[in-house]
Amino acid sequence: MPPTSWRQLNPESIRPGGPAGLSRTLGREEEEDEEEELEEGTIDVTEFLSMTQQDSHTPLRDSRGGSFEMTDDDSAIRALTQFPLPKNLLAKVIQIATSSSTAKNLMQFHTVGTKTKLSTLTLLWPCPMTFVAKGRRKAEAENKAAALACKKLKSLGLVDRNNEPLTHAMYNLASLRELGETQRRPCTIQVPEPILRKIETFLNHYPVDNSWISPELRLQGDDILPLGKDSGPLSDPITGKPYVPLSEAEELRLSQNLLELWRRRGPVWQEAPQLPVDPHRDTILNAIEQHPVVVIAGDTGCGKTTRIPQLLLERYVTEGRGARCNVIITQPRRISAVSVAQRVSHELGPSLRRNVGFQVRLESKPPARGGALLFCTVGILLRKLQSNPSLEGVSHVIVDEVHERDVNTDFLLILLKGLQRLNPALRLVLMSATGDNERFSRYFGGCPVIKVPGFMYPVKEHYLEDILAKLGKHQYPHRHRHHESEDECALDLDLVTDLVLHIDARGEPVHSNIPMMDQKAIFQQPPVGVRKIVLATNIAETSITINDIVHVVDSGLHKEERYDLKTKVSCLETVWVSRANVIQRRGRAGRCQSGFAYHLFPRSRLEKMVPFQVPEILRTPLENLVLQAKIHMPEKTVRRGSSSPRLWTVQTSKQVGLTAELAGVLDQREYLTTLGQRLAHISTDPRLAKAIVLAAIFRCLHPLLVVVSCLTRDPFSSSLQNRAEVDKVKALLSHDSGSDHLAFVRAVSGWEEVLRWQDRSSRENYLEENLLYAPSLRFIHGLIKQFSENIYEAFLVGKPSDCTLASAQCNEYSEEEELVKGVLMAGLYPNLIQVRQGKVTRQGKFKPNSVTYRTKSGNILLHKSTINRWDTVRCTHWLSPGLSLPLDDGRRATISLSDSDLLRLEGDSRTVRLLRELRRALGRMVERSLRSELATLPPCVQQEHGQLLALLAELLRGPCGSFDVRKTADD
Repeated sequence: MPPTSWRQLNPESIRPGGPAGLSRTLGREEEEDEEEELEEGTIDVTEFLSMTQQDSHTPLRDSRGGSFEMTDDDSAIRALTQFPLPKNLLAKVIQIATSSSTAKNLMQFHTVGTKTKLSTLTLLWPCPMTFVAKGRRKAEAENKAAALACKKLKSLGLVDRNNEPLTHAMYNLASLRELGETQRRPCTIQVPEPILRKIETFLNHYPVDNSWISPELRLQGDDILPLGKDSGPLSDPITGKPYVPLSEAEELRLSQNLLELWRRRGPVWQEAPQLPVDPHRDTILNAIEQHPVVVIAGDTGCGKTTRIPQLLLERYVTEGRGARCNVIITQPRRISAVSVAQRVSHELGPSLRRNVGFQVRLESKPPARGGALLFCTVGILLRKLQSNPSLEGVSHVIVDEVHERDVNTDFLLILLKGLQRLNPALRLVLMSATGDNERFSRYFGGCPVIKVPGFMYPVKEHYLEDILAKLGKHQYPHRHRHHESEDECALDLDLVTDLVLHIDARGEPVHSNIPMMDQKAIFQQPPVGVRKIVLATNIAETSITINDIVHVVDSGLHKEERYDLKTKVSCLETVWVSRANVIQRRGRAGRCQSGFAYHLFPRSRLEKMVPFQVPEILRTPLENLVLQAKIHMPEKTVRRGSSSPRLWTVQTSKQVGLTAELAGVLDQREYLTTLGQRLAHISTDPRLAKAIVLAAIFRCLHPLLVVVSCLTRDPFSSSLQNRAEVDKVKALLSHDSGSDHLAFVRAVSGWEEVLRWQDRSSRENYLEENLLYAPSLRFIHGLIKQFSENIYEAFLVGKPSDCTLASAQCNEYSEEEELVKGVLMAGLYPNLIQVRQGKVTRQGKFKPNSVTYRTKSGNILLHKSTINRWDTVRCTHWLSPGLSLPLDDGRRATISLSDSDLLRLEGDSRTVRLLRELRRALGRMVERSLRSELATLPPCVQQEHGQLLALLAELLRGPCGSFDVRKTADD
């Protein structure tokens, strides 16, 4: 079993699920180790050894044994003065060095004599030694002998300069150095001779020269049609059908019909409550009529989200031009798009309900054309802009919650600003609750800002010091005191529990993954005598309004994605919210009556919070934005940010270009590469889209579609209560693959088989036995269907149904697990984790059988959800792009990645040469496939690709079989 091995990084692993492996139940010691790692961190063996090279206090090699008698009593007295508690020190040294709780067995005293006691100490560590001393009493003689032993140990470097024991790791330097030397050596590649001969035969039959390598130039002509650039009809942004302008007669008929329906709306409209925005209706509508862009700064509770779309529709309908009013209203989240559409539909009444609709990913209920209000997410509107770049047929675009500054909304504003030249009649309305609204006004050329005050019942605020007093606690919890001084963030869940119990329970969860069928329970009033408690993410901060909420418990924290420009790694961090966020959270209470806000931080913390949240575009990886930008603005240079708002810094613009080049999306001239043009059709993260494209080429498509879909929505019914059971099920599903991803594949594939052949009872049993959640599986199925359409649009398959058909050519090697993992790794590269055997804790304890996980940015901890969180190191296989091959003496070759020190391999020169040529053949196959439709490749080329993939599958097959990567002592 090799001490070093590599696996690809799952985006969930540093939650971004982890690499794959087998799980085992955590014992008490392992849980304590994990707590220690989280608190103090660990050091891998190589790092520890580099630190000890600068430390002069290292144990000496000369530990020869022998007998050391007392030459004179003064020497023993001086030793006892130097080591006043010698027996305790000896016991501690031996206990630390040997990890033994029975140190007395290794230090034995034998004392004889009457008036003068003669004590002989036999020390069995680090080698047999005896020390003899005398004294008037037994204790005195033993202490002198122990002091002489301590003096000897110090001369051997086994006690530090302060006469304290060394760390456990320092006592095991020999083992550490041996392990470190093993880790520094490259892993040896061993390919069986029969496979090498097959590779030679293939390369002789299909020699690879440099003629296939073409420079990364932008495609000319119609090789691949970018999205939105085809010659087909425009898509209607409201209905999604081909766009055909209304004739005058049709427009008149629809307008008259709308006017008639408006006049007999029924009592629902009349019963609608008066909202603070209503008195400002004329001011708002006139401003929208007279200006292409208007910013509406409405306080929480003013009614801008639900009422302004209705006011627009009302004016157009009552003026007899209702068919011209087609409004798209964007919301930052799915749940808000659906819930607001339902609310507006209810307020307009049954007669006009068909004129209100919504569209979110995989779910839609489009409104009737002519006099339509469509609520959708920002991502949906961005896709609509690809098929209708000027938004023909749309009269107004309302961008709600623009103050949240998510990356998609900021990019949408860039596009809408440019769109004004294409469609001057389009009216743009930006709606914000709190935020720097003047910034938006300046960006759009000084457009008017209309401020609408809200109405709120009084909200009494309680801060941490007030809450503790109410709960009968007279000081901050230790966690809060510590983090207040360190300016760090940690949520005290015990305090939250105490506070909720103090308020008084029917609980309803609120987060973005709630199925639509379960969302209604959030808004329903509880029965008499039952208090509703809503446990919500920050989705409840602005996106939804629950009218009967009276008490709001605000942690003052939220999860925020942060991107490290140097390491190219992003992760979710718990950070303090802004003061604007606190205002928004407070505003959730007191909507219908007086309310209370409990802030779990002191008043002094509020003063330290930043005024507004940092825009997402300045703190997240922007590869997906690059694709969007090059689709909509192919001639623009991303680095310059010429069409970007002023909030984009030069650093951010450079980040866009650099990360895109890493993903292979742009060439040096910042045009989309052939790969980039394919990725543009697939609506997911570019690296995952890259894995999908490669899977189509390497003919293992269906497993990758399942993996990518499951990374969007977890199929397992996981909770805090059943997490251990879910881990066991995932481990069983992974079998010997050592892969979280393949556990997903087996779970979903099994569900597909049950759906196809089994009855309802069998389906329910399958879900129960494998702890799967049916709504998530339905969502995943919808994603797979959507990705299949995307792949068809990218000319990678002949028809969408091929993607899930086992007999289709694109799934010929779907059962080859190592190939599937290799393709996923190629898509996620350079996100690699290196697994190293042996680690040293910050307290200096050496754990030779434990493992550390290392990336380019340093050591990490894997998320608990990965099935091999505590697995030992095992052999793995991979293909990785960008290999450079510096050869040494002609007998062996070392392979390393030019942009990573995590992978270093070596093998005999023949093996390395053949693998290099095989990789070039694979590169030729990928290049050909990207520049042509796969189905139209000549039969001879398809035959060559088939033979190559069969050879590759055989090379990778088996857990540690034909393609063996290992370290041995004699390499």
